[in-house]
Amino acid sequence: MKNLILLLAFSIVMVSCREKAAKSDNAGKLLSISTVYYNGDILTMEGENATYAEAVVVKDGKILFVGKKDEAMQQAGEGHTMVDLEGKTMMPGLIDPHLHPNLGAMILNTKFVTPFDWVFPWGNVKSVRGHEAFIAKVKEYEAELKEPKEPLVVWGFMEPFHGDISRKELDGISATRPIMIWQYSAHVMWLNTAGLKYLNITEKETKGNSQIDYAAGKFVEAGFFNVVVPKWAPTIRNDEVMKTNMLKLRDLVHMGGLTTIGDMGTGSSGELWGDFKYMKNNLENDKTPFRMQFTPDVNTLNLVNGGDFEKTFADVKEFGKKTSPHIIIEHAVKLYADGAFFGQNFQVLPPGYMDGHSGEWIMTPENLNKAMKFWWNKGYPIHIHCNGSMGLETILDELEKLQKELPQLKQRLTIEHFGESKPEQSARIAKLGAVVSANPYYLYSMGDKYASNTVLGQQRGSEMVRLGSLVKNKVKFALHSDFTMAPIQPLLLAWIATNRVTADGTLMAPQERVSAYDALKGITIDAANLMQLDKITGSIKVGKKADFVILAENPLKIDPIKMKDIKVLETVFEGKSFPLKE
Repeated sequence: MKNLILLLAFSIVMVSCREKAAKSDNAGKLLSISTVYYNGDILTMEGENATYAEAVVVKDGKILFVGKKDEAMQQAGEGHTMVDLEGKTMMPGLIDPHLHPNLGAMILNTKFVTPFDWVFPWGNVKSVRGHEAFIAKVKEYEAELKEPKEPLVVWGFMEPFHGDISRKELDGISATRPIMIWQYSAHVMWLNTAGLKYLNITEKETKGNSQIDYAAGKFVEAGFFNVVVPKWAPTIRNDEVMKTNMLKLRDLVHMGGLTTIGDMGTGSSGELWGDFKYMKNNLENDKTPFRMQFTPDVNTLNLVNGGDFEKTFADVKEFGKKTSPHIIIEHAVKLYADGAFFGQNFQVLPPGYMDGHSGEWIMTPENLNKAMKFWWNKGYPIHIHCNGSMGLETILDELEKLQKELPQLKQRLTIEHFGESKPEQSARIAKLGAVVSANPYYLYSMGDKYASNTVLGQQRGSEMVRLGSLVKNKVKFALHSDFTMAPIQPLLLAWIATNRVTADGTLMAPQERVSAYDALKGITIDAANLMQLDKITGSIKVGKKADFVILAENPLKIDPIKMKDIKVLETVFEGKSFPLKE
């Protein structure tokens, strides 16, 4: 109750401090006035060490001044407003450079059954572990549906936590209702017999596809994306569904304290313009407190275009013209190497998986190398989905060739995810000038399971997402959620990077921890740098957009183990305040 009273008091003061004594000119036009933020820990995220300012002046959505309070008052001019932070912490608006808004909106339209707790503005979801508990939850959801043939889509299944599943077991739950179990990775799905009939998927059309087990109702990687998704998309992806869930996504992003997000793979649905439409129609408005950067998935787009790279290039150029106030395009492209991390389909260098199974490729090395060369020649920075050490080695080998063949081209390559890797690969990334956008939630969620002797073994499993090695080798990195692979909570990601503690409380490879400040750089200035947006956001600096997050505590002045629990109170996007609702 005490905390609630304090929060309400803070909200009232913040609102009252923003009451503007605005003036009008002779024509009645509202004059632009300045806002001064002061009396808090204003962490600028400028420089290699923590730097603070006494005050910040904002005008016309941009940062006008950063420095001493008395100078700020002079810079603010007549009629300025004052925002008393009352000892709270203000830092640059947080950034998630890699999530999937369209896929996330689709998953938000499913029933969640996952091994981990999820926190939402509309209600929380408790974790479910164990096979019997998982099946019981699916049965519970099935019983809640009133229409006998309404499809049931459940997201969040993970074999290490939930055991094995098959079409036969799902048929036992219902022989008439289509049931679709979507693995946590979103790269694998199981369907019961009614589900196969619902999507009109026949055994004949799946024969010879090594990524489909029709008898088990299991569709993996390309087997899922190329067979299930095209037939399923019209029912789970339509105007009504996407509007409802895009607005939910907007609230989730705001709750996380973000002012910039990156759609790392626009068009992954197979509909580049459809993905664009759903985001623009629902999020391009004054109620959206963040900007979005779209990076087209040129692998999927090229498949749609029948392998015609030049047609894909023309589409990407046309797509780049659609930049708008909340949307930034025309900067880079997205490719893929190996398979999903949570599905244990990432490609691993010897000794490989401890149980002897092999990973999968999304793009074979031959196709990936061909695509890398094409887009490198076009001068595009390239982002590549990569989860395992073999996938990483394939990328680095080709990058080295491209740099030798075309030394005049200096664009950058970004490794996306960076799950399992070899220690020496961090040094090679540095040597080749690549950068990393990492998902530390891999360690948090799967560290204990993958460190077992049946997956990767203790050393390789505990050293996943080796950020300490990147810092040692001076490789710039960002942290991302890949939502829904992780919650949209940048402070949680920074907490994992700083502490390397799993969901089960296990400390993993402490030598790979990074400082709290380096972790915060990964969700602010370095994330902006990887997105090529550091000239406009990512730090509190004169001339940049007035993008801020106001926190109840300073992440650098508390025990690092408490960082994930810091309360986000408000965001400021281009000078406009967006307080969080209780």
